[in-house]
Amino acid sequence: MPLALTHPAGSAKQTTAVASAWPATAAAADAELAHLAELLADAGVTTVPAAGALTAPGLAAGPGDTTGIRVRTTSNPPHALYLIAAGRLTPHTTADSAFAHLRPLIEAAARPCDGCGAEAGEPCNPGCLPYPTTD
Repeated sequence: MPLALTHPAGSAKQTTAVASAWPATAAAADAELAHLAELLADAGVTTVPAAGALTAPGLAAGPGDTTGIRVRTTSNPPHALYLIAAGRLTPHTTADSAFAHLRPLIEAAARPCDGCGAEAGEPCNPGCLPYPTTD
């Protein structure tokens, strides 16, 4: 069964619907950043706020990550929350979306690492392999 388009691609209605998903202003993006800080605090993640940025130094993007997670906004469109983890930049339109992206990392930080033996809440040792091979 073919999908029916509600609005033709490029039409004024479609463009408006797509554009409205992103924060309209830098202030709206900053409000989403503040909301993300609240969500992370509720999850027990320590954050360090700064102008247009939020850092979670204890939340690793994976084994060997010693820089932590950073989230930034921009003063120029497109306004979004730009999640920076393990050298990758991922844009998010809302704090809830960014938090959903971070949830697996938060849950992993609550468990000890089988690869290097790091305790729950402690970062993995540099060069840790979470699933050691038997070779």
